[in-house]
Amino acid sequence: MNYAFAIQPTDFGWVCERGPMAAEGVLWTPIILLNSPYAGYASATQGLTYTATYTFTSGPVTLTSQVLTQLSQTIYANNGQAVGLFRLDVWAIYSTEMVAVPYPAYEPCTQSYVAQDLGPALVNNAPYYKVIQILPPGTTTDQNEPNQVYATIYNGTGYYSVTFNNGFSNNLVGTYDMSSANALMTLFVSSTSTTLLTTGVGISINGYSSSGSATIQTTTTNAWTYTLEPGYIYMISKAGGQGPAYAFEAQPCNG
Repeated sequence: MNYAFAIQPTDFGWVCERGPMAAEGVLWTPIILLNSPYAGYASATQGLTYTATYTFTSGPVTLTSQVLTQLSQTIYANNGQAVGLFRLDVWAIYSTEMVAVPYPAYEPCTQSYVAQDLGPALVNNAPYYKVIQILPPGTTTDQNEPNQVYATIYNGTGYYSVTFNNGFSNNLVGTYDMSSANALMTLFVSSTSTTLLTTGVGISINGYSSSGSATIQTTTTNAWTYTLEPGYIYMISKAGGQGPAYAFEAQPCNG
């Protein structure tokens, strides 16, 4: 006896998958982002391996990239300055699309594009790193900190960066009143965790955009330090809203 089995419509489903590449471009990619308190200073410790992990997701589609570096010198910021250590990288943006699958499912795309770091854009056959200023010295608050930088390489060719969020937020760590202090105060971003910063990022190339997140980690604790100056009141928040790195607002004690 022969049996014929009909496949019912409910036996099929739709799942989001990565589609073809929509755009490719070169962007400065943050490895370290560092804010300093007004009148004080901050540093990223010498001789550590830093890893920035970038994740872009659309429904079940997740693209992950990692950017690593071994610091050859301590990175400093002072007097309200904000800086970042960036690497010049090649990024790709891929479309996402709903694809029929032979099983019941519905996993929709949550954004039209996802991004992935394809690796360093080689300059003279080597990766290219640069410490780039985000805010100048003399800045009293990290409110409205720029979320993108533009910088050139040695021959004057310029590139924009990945967009990022490293500014002051409503997620407060505390207020430090240094009105009666007679000595500097040094704060460590963390004494227990090797994660230094989790923040939102974005990639935009030729009109195609994708939103994701970045997590910056190091091989040891107490990698970032911040020093507060007597005579000021400091409000400290988690940078980019998630931290644990810090962002600052400051005012004179008699202000």
